Amino acid sequence: MNIATLTANGQHIQSLNKSPRLFLNVMTWEFRRYAASRLFWFQALVLFGLLLFLTWALHVAATLGAPAGGQEGNGALLSGFVAGTSAEGLLRILPTILIVLVLLLPFVTADGVTRDVHRRTHELLMTTALPTWAYVWGRYLAALVISLGLALLLLVSLLGMGWLLHLTTTDYPAPEIGAVLLLWIGMVVSATILVSSVGFALSTLLPRLSTSVKVVIMVAWLVIALVIPVLMLPDDAIPSGWLVNWDPTSEITARGLLPTYVFHPGPTITTEAQLQQLILSVENKVPPLAGWFAPHLLLCGVSLVLVLVAALAFKRSRGTLN
Repeated sequence: MNIATLTANGQHIQSLNKSPRLFLNVMTWEFRRYAASRLFWFQALVLFGLLLFLTWALHVAATLGAPAGGQEGNGALLSGFVAGTSAEGLLRILPTILIVLVLLLPFVTADGVTRDVHRRTHELLMTTALPTWAYVWGRYLAALVISLGLALLLLVSLLGMGWLLHLTTTDYPAPEIGAVLLLWIGMVVSATILVSSVGFALSTLLPRLSTSVKVVIMVAWLVIALVIPVLMLPDDAIPSGWLVNWDPTSEITARGLLPTYVFHPGPTITTEAQLQQLILSVENKVPPLAGWFAPHLLLCGVSLVLVLVAALAFKRSRGTLN
């Protein structure tokens, strides 16, 4: 009887380890935790408000001037503006707006596993029949879904504010949804997956250094997005191809794509309305995908491999944690 009982219990535990339900249960627990957190909802609300404000504040991405009648004309200088939610405008403002999202992401995703270590509940969870893969991947995917939800707030802020400005501001064009989605996927979604995955993986591998991991990620992003372009690309110099293609912050990527939108006013452009119409015909062109789009997505794939390594290296015993 005892042997039969032990055999039945072993089979039951083995079936639990193979059941995908436990994996879904872990994700459900995480979603409930996020839903019950007032701090998270406050952070999301503040983020959305800040994204809306930045989109409004940067709705004039650039002011362009041209002589009336073209280069050979002797008329007055004409001026026009590039809409911030146009394709060209997004290349100018999106890397800046993206910084705000990236600075929040490590605090949302990095502590998926290490939270249990800090709260001293790790040993209790690890004594259950919960499989290690379900524990780690369930926490990670739940955090990733939440992070992509925050990235979706950025998309909503761009489209929503773009349409509001179109309806309330003279000569402001409606956002081109195709171009906005393209840049959002290539720049925002790729950065969201990269930062979320790297932060989660490193914090899981180094749970006692999770705070340092967050700080390093934020500082590294700021250096790549703000410092390196100034040091390596002075005076609006055109960056080299590998920098454009592999820049995870999209700051150098965007700068490398902007020459696509250069225009040359002809002698028929004699009024500011005509100049603005010319800018409108150029600023909404879909940016070229060749070169940069695939490397940005490839960086996401590399970060997912890092999560896989962290899941395989994860130890159930707290004594073996770093």
